[in-house]
Amino acid sequence: MRKQIVGLLGAISIASTGMIATASMADAATASKLVKCGKAGKVTKKMCTLYKKAGPAASKGGYHWDSVGCLRKDPLPYHPEGRACDLVYGKIGKKATGDNKSDGTKMVKWLVAHHKKYSIDHVIWQGVIYSPNGNWRGHKDKNCTSRAGVTVCHRDHVHVAVTR
Repeated sequence: MRKQIVGLLGAISIASTGMIATASMADAATASKLVKCGKAGKVTKKMCTLYKKAGPAASKGGYHWDSVGCLRKDPLPYHPEGRACDLVYGKIGKKATGDNKSDGTKMVKWLVAHHKKYSIDHVIWQGVIYSPNGNWRGHKDKNCTSRAGVTVCHRDHVHVAVTR
């Protein structure tokens, strides 16, 4: 199942105007499991713990993200369940370059290095998925073709999701 979900991630089209917006939750059971987590909004406890640790790690390392989007509608369960956040480097819809790209890459390295500690399910950045399926070394998202957009290929944001 996880392999199918990870394979579908690159095929999802994310509307750039809705990326940062918080989605309303129709499922009361899911909503009751969420906690308030600063700028991340409402997310699961695991996602909040990761978010609260990633911020100081980024500050200490001298790299940062410009905005964050977590809870929102999506065909896959990660964002709607509050288990995923998108850390945006620069502006959504515009390919990260220079310092923004470098900062995102540093964040991914930190996330991958700490995947066990924070129960990370997968990380996506620059058209590459890091997950247990690729032994956390990263593998090209086969759905991220030359015709796919910047946001769909995660070239403007780092997507990180935690396990249930």
